[in-house]
Formats: sequence, C-alpha cells, structure tokens
Amino acid sequence: MKWAPRLLIITALSIAVASALSYLSQLDESLSVFRSVKAHPVSENNIVDVVSRMQLHLRIRRVEVNHAVVSIDLLAVKTSDKSDMLSDMYEVPTVIFASSTNINQVLVRVLDASGDREGNPQPLAAVDARRDKWLPNEPGLRSKNAEELQQYLDTRFRMTYTSKWQERFTPKS
Repeated sequence: MKWAPRLLIITALSIAVASALSYLSQLDESLSVFRSVKAHPVSENNIVDVVSRMQLHLRIRRVEVNHAVVSIDLLAVKTSDKSDMLSDMYEVPTVIFASSTNINQVLVRVLDASGDREGNPQPLAAVDARRDKWLPNEPGLRSKNAEELQQYLDTRFRMTYTSKWQERFTPKS
C-alpha cells in the first residue's frame, strides 16, 4: 500500500526534471552548447571571421570576395606535402559553403613559392568548387589519405593540375 505515494513522488520528480532540462536550453542561448552555428551572408566585412575558422596547412596569400564568388590563393613551399595541399583545397570550400548563404562558387589556387625569387609564385593546382556539387551532410574527409582526397576532389569539383604539380608529385619510373 505504501508503493502508491512513492510512485506518485517519483513521477512528479521525473516530470519536474524533464521540464527543467527542456527549459535550461532557453535560459542562455548565447552559450555555444545550445546555439547552432548558422550560415550568414559572407562579404568583405566578415570574410576574415570565416577564413579564421579554417584549419589550413598552407599560408594564405590573398582572399577576395566578389558577389557570390570567393577566391583564395594559398602558398606552398618546397616542404609542403601533397596531402596538406589537397586537405586545404577540401577545407576551404567546405568551410565557406557551410558558413555562408550567398557564396555559390569558391576558387582556390595553390601557388608554389619555393623557387621564386621575383615574388611571383607559379601555380601548382586550382579548384573550382560550386555549391551545387557540395554535399553538406557528407562525412568529413580530413582523415583520408592523399589519393582518396584527390579522387574526391576530382569527382566533386573542377580540378586543374599544372605541369609543376605533375613533376612534383608524379612518381618517376
């Protein structure tokens, strides 16, 4: 007979805890735990914030926003690894498309600054990424090896490799 009051108390406590937890997310929406990252229009005023969220291996030489197109030049040195370059060419469009609503095309050039004495680095590779080819819910490829990453980029985006890229990364037989 004493089980009925206990059951009533446990039910009341469960309801109170559930309603308190649902109310907790409304208390402070400024906390990053309860706030989802929302996409906003990208412009010259906030492109620095977007680019600073990227985890890049190469140095950034130039960033330009022109209507719905973002162009980024990355500088590679002699010690730059192929997987680092491909990872950056994947990272830039992924972050920009995920954090913007108005950017439909991302152009990334990887420039070779290793043998340049005049301040004009030569292009190694370029990617032309379009929003309609980007899949927002696709699992991350950052941990993939260079061949898988290159295959993904080649199938998803328009890639261009220069003869310098071929000389540098094609195995010599």
